[in-house]
Amino acid sequence: MPIFRIIAFDGGGIRGALSTRLLQRIVQKFPTLLNQTHMFAGTSTGSIIALGLAYNRPIAEIDDFYSYDKTKYIFSPKRPNWFVPKYRNIHLLESLESVFPKNLSLASLPKYVFVPAFNVKGYTCKGFQGVFFTNLINNPTISEKVIDVALSSSAAPTYFPSVNNFIDGGVFMNSPTAAPIIYVRSVFPNTYSLSDFRLLSIGTGSYPERIVRRTKNWGVFQWAFNPFTESKAPFLSVLLNTSTPIENRYSYELLKSNYYRLNPPLEQFIELDDYKKVPYLKQFADEVDLTEVFHYIERYYLH
Repeated sequence: MPIFRIIAFDGGGIRGALSTRLLQRIVQKFPTLLNQTHMFAGTSTGSIIALGLAYNRPIAEIDDFYSYDKTKYIFSPKRPNWFVPKYRNIHLLESLESVFPKNLSLASLPKYVFVPAFNVKGYTCKGFQGVFFTNLINNPTISEKVIDVALSSSAAPTYFPSVNNFIDGGVFMNSPTAAPIIYVRSVFPNTYSLSDFRLLSIGTGSYPERIVRRTKNWGVFQWAFNPFTESKAPFLSVLLNTSTPIENRYSYELLKSNYYRLNPPLEQFIELDDYKKVPYLKQFADEVDLTEVFHYIERYYLH
């Protein structure tokens, strides 16, 4: 049976700088890794990385997308976000246009891609709907523009405006690992068994978030915006982070040793838009011990 290799990327805003630098180090060790990968999956900031790799952009170029200067440009100017998103997405759009042609569609990508986003109105039906943008087969999303897909999946509520009724895919799937496996098998039920999959999941760094203040009497305001908690938007933080451990547990149960999760623990909490922490994230990624992931790639992923 043929082997189907997937690299998946979490959401996490500017913490994508950690993901790209980790991958860059891995590719330096295994130069053929990206060429031998069949599908790139990603949510939110991870969608930008996945789409860039599916377009065959060099990992060094994608890592540079997450430089201090470029992330500062994307996350500026900041606005009071009581009634509007904190940022317009015009700078993000301009940055994406420096990587992708304006009219490039998913169908034109040379590699398979899988990107979750959430439609608040309904994409193929009426009502809330999780949507998987993919070019694996002919489907309703295949003609969507790559830039629109990236904007849609990374439209984090309160941070960026929705795009064509889409908001951040992280609200229902911040770590797209088990989902692409199940999707590929559903499309090619007689081609791939579970033992044919290899999946490398690259996170944006873990940090044990918690709310230490009493939440018993919290109302809409405290859950939506709370300057006295580590994350200033507690409900959004819960929404974007709680599904990841579950998704990755499913992936391990499905693939066992053919699955590897690389998500080093961070030493500090980092907000999605804190571009000042990009140099720290790059340096941190450069110092992570990659011995285990190198072993996985040699023994399982490329085997």
